[in-house]
Amino acid sequence: MEFLLWFTRRPGAPPPPERGGFAEMKKLSGELASAGKLRRGAPLGPVSDGALIRVRGGKAFVSDGPFAESKEIVGGFWIVDVSSREEAIEIARRSPHARYGTVEVHPVGVRLTYTDTGEGTPFLFVFRMEPGLTDPDGAKLSEMIAFGEVLASKGTLVETAPLAADPPPARIEVRGGKALVTDGPFAEAKEAVGGYGVVRVANRAAAVELAKRYPHARWGPVEVREILFFDPV
Repeated sequence: MEFLLWFTRRPGAPPPPERGGFAEMKKLSGELASAGKLRRGAPLGPVSDGALIRVRGGKAFVSDGPFAESKEIVGGFWIVDVSSREEAIEIARRSPHARYGTVEVHPVGVRLTYTDTGEGTPFLFVFRMEPGLTDPDGAKLSEMIAFGEVLASKGTLVETAPLAADPPPARIEVRGGKALVTDGPFAEAKEAVGGYGVVRVANRAAAVELAKRYPHARWGPVEVREILFFDPV
């Protein structure tokens, strides 16, 4: 069972400790990789370098980061393959990020992976869901998959996956040595995460142009963030 771990913090919150925190994260990711449990992991570039793309009435709207409406900033992510939701939550609890930020745990649907050519700059596309967005007959998902397969044939798409609703997501914070676990869905989330994609393109401008073409941009915002590097797996 695969889970997406989002490492987030609130805007204006103190930055994470660069040395100790990074070393601890690297150690934990190495342990998970050695155990065959880390499938993908990466820190993201500054949100100020990101972009938020929406397409309405055939017209694309691009907001440069930081995003005023965002209550939380995603700093990185892991995809872990574990036996249960409880194990994913335990990994989140062990993460040093939980001591100075928040780790969200989301079940992953069918994760589609493709050949990574290693050419170009990697970017994470976060497909955010606006309130009331539904896909009862799966037509939107089918359109996304078909679009992704074309990108994969060109060596652009590395992997993509929708998030699942069951089991429910969880939010983990460690404060004063005590782990606080909040079960989702999260009522305060204005634009929940519906899925993600990892692409390789020439630069940020190319990533923004690609996000404009994604079907999801017609239904909800697509957040574009540069991936600094991939964790060894």
